[in-house]
Amino acid sequence: MSEAMKLVRNELGADAIIVSTTDNGSNGVRITAAVETPDLDLDFAATNSESNAIDQICDALDRHGMPQTLVDRLLNTATTLASADTIQTLAGALDLVFEFTTADMSTDRPLILFGPPGAGKTSAVAKLAARAVVNRTPATLVTTDTLRAGAVQQIEAYGERLKLPVKTAKSPADLASVVDDIAPNHLVLIDTTSVNPYTAEDLDRLSAYADAVDAERLLTINAGRDALEAREIAIAFQTVDPSRLVFTGMDMSRRLGSLLAIADASQAAFSEMSHTAEIVDGIHPVNPVKLARLLLEHVHVPTTQADRRPNFGDATRQATSWK
Repeated sequence: MSEAMKLVRNELGADAIIVSTTDNGSNGVRITAAVETPDLDLDFAATNSESNAIDQICDALDRHGMPQTLVDRLLNTATTLASADTIQTLAGALDLVFEFTTADMSTDRPLILFGPPGAGKTSAVAKLAARAVVNRTPATLVTTDTLRAGAVQQIEAYGERLKLPVKTAKSPADLASVVDDIAPNHLVLIDTTSVNPYTAEDLDRLSAYADAVDAERLLTINAGRDALEAREIAIAFQTVDPSRLVFTGMDMSRRLGSLLAIADASQAAFSEMSHTAEIVDGIHPVNPVKLARLLLEHVHVPTTQADRRPNFGDATRQATSWK
């Protein structure tokens, strides 16, 4: 070791800093050393703006309280993009790390929404139904939530407002029969009973309903949860195999680390976000630019009514040109 240290000093000088040492036994030792070079006249002007972008992204990700391993992965990806535009850099990193796909609003397959209690599944179903109405796509609402008091009446009220038919399924076999009887040109939106993801009985019941029909599976979770807790919820719901994610309550959340933690744990694609209690125009597709804008917004308490709703407009317009 002493001989190796002399080699380091001879090679790098007396100011060399020993980073690590490893004893390789009969093969000798390995020393990792570094030395500062303050006298080098290097021009960093070209990379200062890129460094500022990475610093801003790092601050934003830390502020949103997401797991450190996920922060590191996003920062490493963002660094490789070498862009001075902070939004585009973060958007590019998000696009490489996660998947983004809009919910299929065609009539090819039903959409079944499920999630934990209080996630806003029924409202999300109604908002997707309102989108179908605006697009002049025939739609039918189906609920399997026959356990919660007032659940059927709630979705029937939405159906009445949207002038859409509502059907009830009391069992998986009943759900299959109901869906088969719906006209093939209808978009079928299926609401489900809230599920405790840590209860095997609840998950088994949900899986039975999901397996009864060939439907696109949308995990619906409200934003604003603790990121680590949200990750565990997403892992528990993996048994139901969700393909896309719907996030609700965006207007009530200023820390969005849970969204990325859920997407990372579930391996499902970002799909929709709901940012208002309004049914019409109450849910929007997610794309990397939109999510980057939300993550980079300064955390503040809104003081006016106009400040209370996040600005989805510019990002939505960029969605079609992003990929």
